Amino acid sequence: MRLLMPRISRILDTAAVGMPSAHQFQAYRKVVLDEFGNQSFLPELEALVQQHGMDRNGRAKTAGKGVPR
Repeated sequence: MRLLMPRISRILDTAAVGMPSAHQFQAYRKVVLDEFGNQSFLPELEALVQQHGMDRNGRAKTAGKGVPR
């Protein structure tokens, strides 16, 4: 989760430079924080990490290469 917030900040900084008006940027910022902030995506992501851990699950994609088990 601490890895996600710096990336969101960088996206918002980049958008601030590209938006022609402060009003448009504030609207964009609200949408990004609503989608990825503490009330939506972050709790879902934290719950998944707690439930499944950080380990990989499932089979590796080996593209048909014979990988011994």
